[in-house]
Amino acid sequence: MIPQQNSNEWDDEKYNLLNAHFRQKINELLTTDTFLQEAVSQGKSIQLGELIDRMTARDKQLWKEFMRMDRMKLDRDMQNHLEGKGTPYSPQNGFENSTGSIGDGDQPW
Repeated sequence: MIPQQNSNEWDDEKYNLLNAHFRQKINELLTTDTFLQEAVSQGKSIQLGELIDRMTARDKQLWKEFMRMDRMKLDRDMQNHLEGKGTPYSPQNGFENSTGSIGDGDQPW
């Protein structure tokens, strides 16, 4: 279950849990949803919005929360970059591993 927190406070654990949840959910949709499988087999590109549309109402709500938190993370990373704190920005890797010590498999998308 995703921990509840004040919506203005940063929570690494919640962000990483939501990231892992959607990594798994998107992979699951791509392997089980016949509409998406057919699109892939026909060589069509799938837009993120199409994946979100195929999610449950609960996952759509969690997605909104994840996007809100992702925006907070970007704002925080940019502020740290401008102030010379945290992980420096790299054009190849962005703000690589800026949420803490996590492995490559758990790296946020």
